[in-house]
Amino acid sequence: MIKATFTSPMPPRQNESRRLAALHRLQLLDTPPNPAFDRITQLAQSLFEVPIALISLLDEDRQWFKAKCGLNVPGTPREQAFCNYTILHDSVFVVSDARAHADFALNPLVTGEPFIRFYAGAPLVVAPEIRIGSLCIIDRQPRTFSDEDRRLLARLAQVVIDEIWLRSLASGQGRMPPDSRQLERSSAVSSVITGVQVRAARAMLSWSIDELSLKTGLSANTIKRVEADDQSRPSSRSTITKVKEVLEGAGVLFIGNDAAAPGVQLVRNID
Repeated sequence: MIKATFTSPMPPRQNESRRLAALHRLQLLDTPPNPAFDRITQLAQSLFEVPIALISLLDEDRQWFKAKCGLNVPGTPREQAFCNYTILHDSVFVVSDARAHADFALNPLVTGEPFIRFYAGAPLVVAPEIRIGSLCIIDRQPRTFSDEDRRLLARLAQVVIDEIWLRSLASGQGRMPPDSRQLERSSAVSSVITGVQVRAARAMLSWSIDELSLKTGLSANTIKRVEADDQSRPSSRSTITKVKEVLEGAGVLFIGNDAAAPGVQLVRNID
């Protein structure tokens, strides 16, 4: 990890307790390299023709890289992380020339290795106003970043989020699929499921939000709220039950009823 003293103030930490809880719940920190995440950084590096691309996760006092291209360190102290600014908003954050930017000119990552001059980061948004890190690209030369570039980086960040949701299914993969009686018992146990499970189930079925909306008779915004686990606007029990019934009818098994170990398994495909 790169270590150096940096005294410039960091931006305010928004929703920090909720953000850290979401990050730790996903159990991504300090996990081994994953080819899926590595491919995304390799693609970003190639598409934008930059020397460095990273998937950065912001813990309480450190920035840790889940995937990296062009950088050999596992992370940095959090006070040095450009991503502290990226996680303040849902839009892409860009620094065209760090040496000319008041907040970054004296940053050790600018004055020393890896000599950052250009930075662009798309936040990894896992719930409304909850951003656990970023997909970012770095250059050692100043450069501009077009609106289309911003849109492309944001789309790649969404691919990272999709991979994170799918990773939550790993504990259920490789097991023998249960029979239909187990599926019925699962439905009878509880109608409570998490947004992560809904989103993962939808991904397994290759359904868009609009498709799930059509099949459930619920609005697309309602589906988005269900998937976001937004406790400030919790979904009704009838809404959750409807979503669960439709997904189970398509062959999805929801494993576990609490936030500690939610899972999803595809039992059968039903056309």
